[in-house]
Formats: sequence, structure tokens, C-alpha cells
Amino acid sequence: MEQRDVVIIGGGPAGYVGAIRARQLGGKVTLIEADAMGGTCLNRGCIPTRALVRGVEFLDMPRKAKDYGVNLGLAEIDFSKMMARKDTVVRTVVGGVELLMRENGVEVLKGRGRLLSPSEVEVQLEDGTSINITAPRIIIATGSSSKIPSIPGERDIITTDQALELKEIPRSMLVVGGDTIGFAFATIFSKLGSSVVIIEESAQILPGVDREIASQLERELKKEKIRLHTEAEIRGIGDGDGGDKNIVLSIKGEEVALTSQYVLAADERKANVDGLGLDVAGVRVSDGGIEVNSRMETSVAGILAAGDVTGGQMLAHVAFAEGRVAAERALGKESEIDYTSVPRCINTTPEIASVGLTEDEALAQGYQTRVGRFPFAANGMATILGERVGVIKIITEAKYGEILGVHIIGPHAIDLIPEAVLAMKLDATPQEISSSIHAHPTLSEALMEAALDVTGDTLHFLSPNR
Repeated sequence: MEQRDVVIIGGGPAGYVGAIRARQLGGKVTLIEADAMGGTCLNRGCIPTRALVRGVEFLDMPRKAKDYGVNLGLAEIDFSKMMARKDTVVRTVVGGVELLMRENGVEVLKGRGRLLSPSEVEVQLEDGTSINITAPRIIIATGSSSKIPSIPGERDIITTDQALELKEIPRSMLVVGGDTIGFAFATIFSKLGSSVVIIEESAQILPGVDREIASQLERELKKEKIRLHTEAEIRGIGDGDGGDKNIVLSIKGEEVALTSQYVLAADERKANVDGLGLDVAGVRVSDGGIEVNSRMETSVAGILAAGDVTGGQMLAHVAFAEGRVAAERALGKESEIDYTSVPRCINTTPEIASVGLTEDEALAQGYQTRVGRFPFAANGMATILGERVGVIKIITEAKYGEILGVHIIGPHAIDLIPEAVLAMKLDATPQEISSSIHAHPTLSEALMEAALDVTGDTLHFLSPNR
């Protein structure tokens, strides 16, 4: 029987980052992965999706270029080449992770890991053989997978995994779930020419996103001919003509029929807990996933869990942080996760990024608030880029100036949100943001101006707060 300091089951964002961190701390580490390194994010999630978003962004280039005196001609779509480029990006990034494993001295076993006890793992290798490994610390990082909603006709629903492997542009697509992933795919296929409909069970698209930001996105998507229905759900799916599906919806209590070539379940995921031997080891599992504390420790001493398998915030950047904490705890360091400043990013056009409380959430928690806003239409760099749609919104506690939340819709929102995350992490005030000199001309100046607007002192826009 082979001995290690740490055994990690799962090579996604939590697992591979945990492996690197454990090696940095001097541990002898084995990582077990049954599929490709990088997990859902690198292979079937963030990376390929963002690669396709980048592809469709070029479709707007000819129209925008004319405003700059450059005639690019008509844009033509080579969908097979776009998908091939996506695959190349995935292979490149996955290859980078594999290189990191080798350079950091992480032993990687291709196979499936199963707990035999709190300190022993059986590995079923790809060649059909098996080995047993013991370790005083085991980290479970098996991630999550797409989940098909339980509705009549569910066999006719595709997941995002399948959507990323389509061979041709859909004529039409119904996206079930008006949340982060659903809107990214709706943006991609709408720009490729598909007729797209989004349905969301809640009364607001993007539940959890600031209402003001969600409303602005809704207006922009309607300009792109994307149809949005809230308080809507599927009642049934049946076969139609020409390969289309006949779909019966309930929209605000009224039955509505439509047809669509594809029905995409975009936002439901389930933790990968089956077949891990968790019951044998005594690890407690709830409906959402493996139960952990803020140190990523499970109910069993010596076993930790990180990433989507815990059923928490299923975001790759959260998994990175959790994997690092789990590795540090496994090697005896004091470490604890802090979820107070987790950014949320949505690859729509325009982009959305946020951190902290929405305005409604802040008011519901009893805060007296002051809100600063700055539109990208008043920002020099946004004007240069020809991307003037959007706003930055800062929500603060009125008396002491604590930043409660920052919400951005507009150009490069996802690249701008880290400054807000850092400010909240360091308990900075809007005054500290606004007194920091920001380079000009840049989009980041909009965040500085929004911070100034909390007190009505914004310089390049006439503030309603003045």
C-alpha cells in the first residue's frame, strides 16, 4: 500500500490548485482524475464558453469599424472553425494545467477514486487495474455536472455540455433558466443568428443581480431580438415538424405554445458525490453536496472537500480559493475561506459583474444606504471604444461609508470588478477609491466617478445626488 501526505480526488479548479498549494507546502501529493484535467471549468464551462463569446464579439466589428473610418466588409460565420478555435483554447489551457502538475511534482493518476476509510483511497485506473493509497489527509474535489430539470419530455432537453459540441448553428433555441450560464449561451447563439427565447421561473431575470442592472440588460437583450419571459416554466415537450420541438409553456399562469429546434437547460447543476464511498467513510452529505465548515473540513477528521462538490457557490474562482484553503488546512496551516467579497461575472453583451449586496438586499437587511452611479456614456475611454452602454453602481452604508456592494454593466465589467473586490476586502470607503489617482483615459475612471457620486461630487457627470 502506497503512502502520501495528501490525496486529492478530482482535478478541476479546486483539485489542481489544492495540489499545487500542497506541494508548495512540502507535501507528497497524489491527484486522481477520471476525465481531462481542469474539470468542468476548463473543458465544458468557463473557458470554452468565454472562447465562443469572444468569437461572436467579432460579428459587431464591421459595423463598429465603419464609425472609425475602416471598412471591413460583411462578417461571415464559419461555425466549424469557431468551434475548432474553442477546442484549441481548451487544449491549450488544459495542457498548461498538466504542465503545472509536472513542474510542481504532483503525481497524477488517471482513474476513479473511492474512499475505503477516512485515510484510504482505492483508485480504479484506466487500464482496469487498481491500487490503494493511504494518506492522513484526503481532499474531495469532484465538482458538479449538468442537471436536467424534471419536466415532461426531458429527453428532448440538451445541457451546456452538448451545446458546446453542436455541429451547426441552431435555427432556434429555448433557454431554460434566466441566470448566469443561460444568458451567456443566449448571447452566443443570438449573435450567431439563432432565434432565442429565455424563460425564468422568478419574477426577475438574473435572480440575485441588482434589479437596476438586470433591467438595463433586459432592455439591451430585447434590442438583440432575444425574447424574455419571467414567471414561466415548461409544461411539456413533444416532437414537431422538421426536427423542431413543440413546447407548452406556462407564462404568468397562462398556457402558451411555441416551437424550437433546441431546448437548453443551462443553470441547474448537481454535486458529483456518487460512487465516492462517502457513506463508508462517514462523510455527511446534504441535498446540495458535501457539508463543510469555513476551513473546508467535512464531518470526518482528515477529510476535506472543496469546489462545486460542496454545493455552495458553484464558481471556478470560488473553487480556486476553496482548494487553496483545503490544502493549507491539510498541511497544518491556519486557513479559512471568506465569502464576503466574491465577484459574480456574466458573459453577456454588455458584460455584467458584481460583488456584495444588491440595493434591495441592503435595504432588506436594514441598512440606510447611499448610492453612487456613473454612466459609461460619460466616460472618455468608453466613448473611444464605442461602447457607451452601461453604468457602475456603488451601494454604501450611509453613516460610516462601508461599501456594501458594487454592480457593473458595461464594457469590460468583468475586468473592472477586481478593484471593487479589493476595496471591499480591505474595508476601503468610496472616498479612498475616489482619492486614488486613476489613469486617463481608462474605463476604471468610471468606478472612481461612481465613488465620488456617493457624496454627489462626481466630476464628469451632473449628479442627482448633488
